[in-house]
Amino acid sequence: MKTLSYKTFLIFFCLFSVWQNGSSQASFIIPDTICIYDSVTIINNSRTASTYYWNFCTGNIINTPQGENLQNQGNLNSPSFIDIVKAGEQYYAFITNQADGNLTRYFFNNDLLSSPVSNNLGNFDSSIPINAQGIQVIQDEGMWYIFIAGGQGINSRIVRLSFGNSLDNEPTPLNLGNIGDLDSPMDMFMFEEDNNWYGYTVNFNSNTLTRLNFGNSLNNRPYGLNLGDLGSLDGPGGIIPWRENNNWHMFIVNSNSSRVTRLDFGNSLFNIPTGEDIGGEESLYQPFDLVLSKDCDIIFGYILNSYNDIVRLDFNDGILEEPVFTTLGAMDNLYNPHGFSDVFRIGDSLYAFVANVDNSTLTRLLLTGCSNSSISSSTDRNPPIIYYDSPGVYKISLTLDEGTINQEYQCENISVFESPEFTIGIDTTIAMGTGLIIDAGDGFSQYLWSTGETSQSIEVSSAGIYSVTVSDENGCPAVDEIEVSVDIGISNFITPNGDGYNDIWEIPFLRNKANADVKIYDRFGKLIISYKGTDQGWDGTYNGKPVTPDTYWYIIDFKDDTKPLKGKITVKY
Repeated sequence: MKTLSYKTFLIFFCLFSVWQNGSSQASFIIPDTICIYDSVTIINNSRTASTYYWNFCTGNIINTPQGENLQNQGNLNSPSFIDIVKAGEQYYAFITNQADGNLTRYFFNNDLLSSPVSNNLGNFDSSIPINAQGIQVIQDEGMWYIFIAGGQGINSRIVRLSFGNSLDNEPTPLNLGNIGDLDSPMDMFMFEEDNNWYGYTVNFNSNTLTRLNFGNSLNNRPYGLNLGDLGSLDGPGGIIPWRENNNWHMFIVNSNSSRVTRLDFGNSLFNIPTGEDIGGEESLYQPFDLVLSKDCDIIFGYILNSYNDIVRLDFNDGILEEPVFTTLGAMDNLYNPHGFSDVFRIGDSLYAFVANVDNSTLTRLLLTGCSNSSISSSTDRNPPIIYYDSPGVYKISLTLDEGTINQEYQCENISVFESPEFTIGIDTTIAMGTGLIIDAGDGFSQYLWSTGETSQSIEVSSAGIYSVTVSDENGCPAVDEIEVSVDIGISNFITPNGDGYNDIWEIPFLRNKANADVKIYDRFGKLIISYKGTDQGWDGTYNGKPVTPDTYWYIIDFKDDTKPLKGKITVKY
């Protein structure tokens, strides 16, 4: 079994396993577009896996990272590069120190967010040189190895530390010497292809790329080949490989020119690459390391500038086009940042470590996820129904067998649209015998009124509650309603004194409403009279006797869809 460090594993195995096989068996179906608060049912058509990880609001690496500076542990001395590896369920970080060549080991147990147990392993009788730089941790056939590049001039070298079957062991060091015309080698990348092991490093002083060939075992002594200056290298530092559409690329930051170089290898990292300068000098200032990632169909990354700021790069038009460089600004918790660790996920957040040369510390970067989905993640094969509470384009991703050689990944975009904002007006009273035009406004693709009409506006002449449902071009509905009242000529007082004026409280409108019920109550809720709309009204009496002068309340129930009418009537003499 072969276990690689996070950088090698995530880039090599995750991408290689999917593209090498031609297609992924991680597969699911979701709608392309929905409205906010719509239920989303995900159909998982993937193969059976040992683990499933769903992220419903992925894209958190797009956010500006937050930094937390960790205190110096393990006698760090101008730390340069850091590599993280998971052995079983245990996490380790190994850090090179350029000031004295010492190697520091951090043991996190099973939680990379815990405070680590640190151990300065020394430089093994100067086997690791001063100005130690790139580091890679690899397991091959059950044996653990660490490879370190560093030194300057004739002291430039590659060092192999053999830990045997456990990273807790005391390693056996071997100075592999200056192979491939090394001259201040920086970052390293190790990989296996066709059952043979290879490595790449860049030379800061000579602006060249060196390839190492270990043959069929990392226990062999490698030989090196200097491939020369490719892509206008100028003080090259951090390197990271990338595989896209069955072709390999390598990105290198150049500290002296403050630019980025892309090397194109074709279908094999063993090919001699061509190089291209892809810019960046307007945002970069003595950059030293970088990391890349992919969020569905978007490729992006971060670059560390030496003066404490981070630059984001977006490959909006594909990996072969010049990226957009965006300065995210300085971070208070970075101090001449030198080397990135790999990006790792804990729960629904992403993290990375940065080695700071100036104050001999590490900074832990946090990339928080979004919170616009009803749940952020799931480990079920068939995830629960979800919804989104804000419009936007979100990523839903599925990872199968995470952290194993069988890891596969599928990601799909889902567009979430907001319901349109509109109004059909405030509640309104109209005079009896007149009409009202209610208009929902233009610009909608569909209209559906409570009356069944599908026009933009309707005309009404009777009391009631009228509603309309509209949709925008994206099909998201919105509803508004208005209550229309009709003034049916109800008097608010009577004077039943027998003078022939206002002696009877009657409503002529009800003469055609035979089913309407009229009820009148006193202020204490006592029913005074109840009669039908076709009757002649109320003469101000209760059980044949005049009522006391006061205010009384009426309720008229039209016995149809019209809302009951309530009001008050005053009796005067």
